[in-house]
Amino acid sequence: MPEDIKKILDYAIWAPSGGYLVTMKENYKAWSINIDDFYQQPTEAEKFKFLLNFAVLAPSSHNSQPWRFEIQGNTIEIFLESSRRLPHSDKNDREAYISLGCAIENLLTAADYYGLSCAIQHFPDKQNESLAARIILVKNSKADAPSQNHLIFSIPKRVTNRNKYKDELPPEPFLQEIKRYSDNDLQIYVVTDQKQKEQLANTALTASIMAMEDKSFRRELSQYVKPNTTSSPIGMPCFGMGIPSLVSFIAPTMIKYLNMNKFSHKKDETLLKKHTPVFVIITARADDKPSWLKTGELYEKIALLAIREGLSTAMWAAPIQIGEYYCEFQKILQTDFRPQAFFRSGYAIKSTLHSPRLPAKELMI
Repeated sequence: MPEDIKKILDYAIWAPSGGYLVTMKENYKAWSINIDDFYQQPTEAEKFKFLLNFAVLAPSSHNSQPWRFEIQGNTIEIFLESSRRLPHSDKNDREAYISLGCAIENLLTAADYYGLSCAIQHFPDKQNESLAARIILVKNSKADAPSQNHLIFSIPKRVTNRNKYKDELPPEPFLQEIKRYSDNDLQIYVVTDQKQKEQLANTALTASIMAMEDKSFRRELSQYVKPNTTSSPIGMPCFGMGIPSLVSFIAPTMIKYLNMNKFSHKKDETLLKKHTPVFVIITARADDKPSWLKTGELYEKIALLAIREGLSTAMWAAPIQIGEYYCEFQKILQTDFRPQAFFRSGYAIKSTLHSPRLPAKELMI
């Protein structure tokens, strides 16, 4: 079956009478965003609300989408939604705040395209730690005409692609560009050396197996792994992990009771060592919530730049979150900065589908 037809059918609805209704399922409609619809919004308030349609397309751990929003005048506030925290997978909320940072970056990118200047405050209310950021929007009278090469066009195209990548390095100008985002607080490491890559891969693989030894971790993860035909707006359909539809119905149960990373070790080792041309690690001077937010903003910036180059990215969280495996990363990279994000990048051999999304209108206070 042609790949483009298969994609349509994967998003389609199976009719009770038999056969596919080629209509996008409700839980995927957030991805069908018309960028020009911003200009049709009748008021400034509605235009600000429209920006949230880009924010909700950000990646998040387990696709938990731990964000909610409040708009007051020309201010958008972004909160951590406690009901979508991951208390066993993400005990200190690092991944949740990195996810919020990704949503912030999408919002800032969209605002820039529409000629809006943004002033951002991280954790502006010390009495309310769930308020992660406040963004003040101002119309920029000197804004340039929108560019057709703007990163806003990458937002609906971005997807976490866990497939094999070609044995081909990304363009050197791209690698140099992302390195330039390093500053006094965040340092970016782009690893292409095979020996270093294998050392990082070994640590990541061991951490992944250890993560799945935790029964509570497996139980929580199993709740977010969904059959390929899911109608849930949160969680990860199994097609994103390369699991076929029939097996996808039993995959959550298998994950709940078995350490599946032990079974997939050889496959994962091949993926990391032979089918990943570059690893990128974002490290931070501090290990706190503002650093996690900034890490998420930076990761999403790189992910959008990668999409524009025809490249894919995929996070691998275990060595960052589990135990002290991050210390092994520090030794390999020879840094005192704390690793906060570890991901693969390259030209994917196969495309993959988006994960579901909660619509922006349901995430506003």
